[in-house]
Amino acid sequence: MSDALSELQLALASALRERGSLPANAAWSAFAAEHISENARLSPADQLEIYREQFWLRHTSSLLEDFPGLSGILGQADWEKLAEHYLGEIPPDSYTLRDLGRRLPEVLERATWLPHHAVCLDMARLELAYVEVFDAPDLPPLAAERLATIPEESLADAKLVIAPSVRLLELGYPVAELRRRLRAEGDEAVSIPSPAPQRLVVYRRNLRLWDMALGSVAFGLLKGLAAGKSLGGAAELVATSEEAEGELARNIGAWLAEWTGKGLISDVTL
Repeated sequence: MSDALSELQLALASALRERGSLPANAAWSAFAAEHISENARLSPADQLEIYREQFWLRHTSSLLEDFPGLSGILGQADWEKLAEHYLGEIPPDSYTLRDLGRRLPEVLERATWLPHHAVCLDMARLELAYVEVFDAPDLPPLAAERLATIPEESLADAKLVIAPSVRLLELGYPVAELRRRLRAEGDEAVSIPSPAPQRLVVYRRNLRLWDMALGSVAFGLLKGLAAGKSLGGAAELVATSEEAEGELARNIGAWLAEWTGKGLISDVTL
């Protein structure tokens, strides 16, 4: 690709991300006149303006579709301000709109001007997890019989592979329940919840998205497995007290059975 073509493409991308009308801008009108042919109905600047308007409509609509809980917290004015700020700071660089919001939590972390900032950040992290889980590869779950065939003396060295359609989140607010209330039909106002730390598993099962809250020991065990630890290694990470060790010993079998049944575990290696 020639340098001239690359510069033209960058300039066009910049024009599309402008917030003001291009025909009303002398510099962009001159740019359009230089690079776009005029026709009987529209000036070059008017033609470019159509694409600018479509860029904003398409991209803000995509963000709204992927982050309904966040927009519900903010309301229309603050949501539009955030979307414009985000698209201005992070130019789209993927062929698919599925990736459009992947850096929204990163930008939100710095957007301390937002009302309910901490809740908004947790909600954005949750909704991005939903997007990622929805599009993650679909692997068959681990058969319970396969896990049962591993000799007991080898079980501690087994590595349980967490399915790609699983995300683990440590949150400060119960935003999953807040999201459900915001999306429910009705005119009743939804209040912002008080802080309530939560460890959440987001996963896909039977073509639907689910979330499940876990206690600290169970979550720590699953997090260790997701990090590539063996079952014994993950257990050592969470057995940091007599109480935690007892909870682990009483429940590890039931946890593994539940996680396998829900498709959180896709494979096991020794």
